[in-house]
Amino acid sequence: MKKYLFAAIFSSVFCALSAQNADVIKSLAKPDSVTGATVTVAQDETVSYFLQKKSGTTDNSALKKGWCVQVFSENSASAKDMAFSIEKKIKAKFPNENVRAERISPFWKVRVGKFATLDEANALKELLIKEFAEYKSGIYAVRFSE
Repeated sequence: MKKYLFAAIFSSVFCALSAQNADVIKSLAKPDSVTGATVTVAQDETVSYFLQKKSGTTDNSALKKGWCVQVFSENSASAKDMAFSIEKKIKAKFPNENVRAERISPFWKVRVGKFATLDEANALKELLIKEFAEYKSGIYAVRFSE
């Protein structure tokens, strides 16, 4: 029962802090002013990425040119089906990202995100490589323009 109560309290505090503080984990690691206690959080890189992304206020969906992460590019007979399959897998893991299967003749491509900087695209690239190791050889940051 104590475990569930602690989890509920921690979740509430975590949600409240995430709305107020862009770097929740660092704020939790600071010693408490009364007891001196700290919280150590071991978290997956994906969590850090989404917390960082949530804290940003820039909506890049309207970018006409910039950087994205290409996961797949092929022009075989089965490329279209493969592209849509990969798009579906990525959307399941990264539902808040702009994931798209697109035809850029003669290739079918799967691209993820729209970023103003290469550094932002590379951060997502590293996560995608970790989550989708089977596509590692085809994952890299590319420029886009619409």
